Amino acid sequence: MIRTMQTRVVWRAVVFGWGAAIVAGIVLNVVFRGANRWVFGAGTLRLEDTAALVTISLISGLLAHSVGGYVAGRGSRSWGGLNGAMVAVLGTAAVIAAVIVVAAIALATAGAVFAGDVAFSVPRGGLGGILIALITLFLTNLLGGYLGGKLGELEVGLVGTSRGSPSGKGR
Repeated sequence: MIRTMQTRVVWRAVVFGWGAAIVAGIVLNVVFRGANRWVFGAGTLRLEDTAALVTISLISGLLAHSVGGYVAGRGSRSWGGLNGAMVAVLGTAAVIAAVIVVAAIALATAGAVFAGDVAFSVPRGGLGGILIALITLFLTNLLGGYLGGKLGELEVGLVGTSRGSPSGKGR
């Protein structure tokens, strides 16, 4: 299975898809923020609105990774679903790496700044709630990338075929 993935994943397409997902995510977040201000006035979402924030993250993640998966599916020309899903995997790996680096820097500098103990608080839902939300977000992003990749692969297949030829190679 690993050998199959190595031959089927087109990393260049996945990286371009990941870039497209980042741009789409930024645009979607700006649109959602504007819609929030338009619907609810000048007020912003508070910490108590966790369910709304998770829902917005689910929707924007699904849509952004669908765009990224579509780009990866078009770029790979085959196995678009796999390449689209790899956009979400690459994005998750990058976020995990960034969190580890930022946490390491914060802990390293916290020792120099604070002489005593630093108290970290856990949100109301607990670590189990956070873990469930993160897994749900990842699976939603994975689904969006897969569906976008299949759509990109399908479009490449439709564009590459000719109506007059049963083999799809033209006349």
